[in-house]
Amino acid sequence: MKLKIIIKNTTRTLLQPWQNAFNQAVELPPRRYDLDWLRVLAFGLLIFYHTGMLYTQNWGFHFKSQYLSSNIENIMLLLSPWRMGLIWFISGAALRFIIARASLGGFLISRSVRILLPLLIGVWFIVPVQLYAQMSQETGLAISYWQFYLQFFDLTNLLFEYYQAGIWPHVDVNHLWYLRSLWQFTLLLVFALPLLHHHYVQTVITRLCEQSLLIIFIILLLPLCILKLSWPSDTFRYPMGALFLLYGYLLAWHSVFYSRLLLHWRALCVVFIVGYLIVVAGYNMIWQNSAASQWQITGMDMLYTAQRLVGVLMMLALAQRFLNHDHPKLALLNSAVFPFYLLHQSVIIGLAFYLSKLQLGGFMESLLILSLTFILCWLVFIGVRRVDLLSPFLGIKVTGKYKAWQVKVGFGCGLILVSPLIIRLI
Repeated sequence: MKLKIIIKNTTRTLLQPWQNAFNQAVELPPRRYDLDWLRVLAFGLLIFYHTGMLYTQNWGFHFKSQYLSSNIENIMLLLSPWRMGLIWFISGAALRFIIARASLGGFLISRSVRILLPLLIGVWFIVPVQLYAQMSQETGLAISYWQFYLQFFDLTNLLFEYYQAGIWPHVDVNHLWYLRSLWQFTLLLVFALPLLHHHYVQTVITRLCEQSLLIIFIILLLPLCILKLSWPSDTFRYPMGALFLLYGYLLAWHSVFYSRLLLHWRALCVVFIVGYLIVVAGYNMIWQNSAASQWQITGMDMLYTAQRLVGVLMMLALAQRFLNHDHPKLALLNSAVFPFYLLHQSVIIGLAFYLSKLQLGGFMESLLILSLTFILCWLVFIGVRRVDLLSPFLGIKVTGKYKAWQVKVGFGCGLILVSPLIIRLI
């Protein structure tokens, strides 16, 4: 009995720095409707962005339309630098609110199930259509999708000999890399919580927020630039995402920071527009120029990195100015974000694959893809949210009322289902 008490007390003492960060007794800041709206808009823009990727002449994608253009890349550069940075920042801010209301164990279990269960469904049942379209275009695959899909479950099938990247052989995440990284970054964030909540760190963040917006910008930009200079370009999106998530977590409750942004929202818009024009010019004159020198390329990399941060700060400022209010449909739109994210790229590529045979022309084809993607994703969302048993598989919050033991059983079953995925991702 004494040994049991000693182990219990020791465990409690060791976990105390983490427990202090969870389930805080302090009064939480009011709900951030501006971030709710930004979440809806940021993920909605992904549909436009990934539809645009079908038509870019020089940017790789899983499937390409026959109507390619280099001009569309100039338009895409309006979103490309900051779109994921904003999503990661919002994710970090959301974690700040969730952690303050949850227990350590409950948080780890619930976040694992809520993130990894849709990811598991995604890689096995949603993403495969992208691989089918890609292989059909690249290798002239001459079988139906259902014939392909039956072979997809055979991890040793030679059909996928040259498509082995993935969580399991040829079972890849594609656009769902964000969910994989979100879960991994969440674990790292939890591990670092004692440091992040240390009085000294919180004091430094508070003092930073009291500085001018220019100083704040420079301090936030320096780590991004250092990462860009030291990290391979093809995997830079991962540490960049982790850093923006950290920014979102640390700045989520600092109202002074958002007041600074609100005060300078017009200046941020001007700087963003100027930065966009410079990025477009640099893209065409330097990045697309094989004779460009290394210092020119590095200089453009730094400008592009700065534009990432300017874009995120501008969107946060605009949301403070115009979107910091509730709306009767906001909760519904927010609940649709996850299933839209899961489905949209597979729907886009599936539609592009089948519409390409009709030779409709670039404008009509892209218009149909955009319209049908929103319609089909919405229909699936509306249908699945009515069935509580299916909702968690697409990341939709269950609306029914259940007893505590039923909720625990549900999360337990979910944890069992995602355990093979956890083993692969750790």
